[in-house]
This record gives sequence, C-alpha cells and structure tokens, in this order.
Amino acid sequence: MSVMLEVYYRAPYDATREENLSSEVRTFGGKLTFREEPDTEVSSAICLTYEFDTRDAALRCEQRLLALNEHVEGPAEYGES
Repeated sequence: MSVMLEVYYRAPYDATREENLSSEVRTFGGKLTFREEPDTEVSSAICLTYEFDTRDAALRCEQRLLALNEHVEGPAEYGES
C-alpha cells in the first residue's frame, strides 16, 4: 500500500517553494500526487500530497522536511482513518 505525506504552506502560490519541496521529496523516492488550493472559508493553506512506496522512505522524508521548518502531516497509508 502507498504511503503519503501532506505538506502545507500559507497561500499565495509559490512555484519556487513547491519545486524545492518536490526536489527534496524526490530524493526519498516520493512524487507529488495532488495539490489542493486553499479554501478561504476554512483555511488559507495550500496542501501538497506526496506519495511514497514505503513507510520508511516517507518517515525519512518527513524528518528532512521538518528540519526545513515545513508543516508536515503524516506519514499515513492511503485508506487510514
């Protein structure tokens, strides 16, 4: 089963930041699978969902992104409640 991480950052859209994040994630074998625009009624955050083949890779990537002061949620397996 695939494992995902979600990375949140405050809008507006930042192409450079997203490319830098995706570059970091690729070093752990992850790939961007979904990008959610902010819902200004609920949140002003952009959510990037990255998918990994293994939980270990997602955990290592999570630690790297946290060290870069990113807001990360997960890892979680798809379908986890």
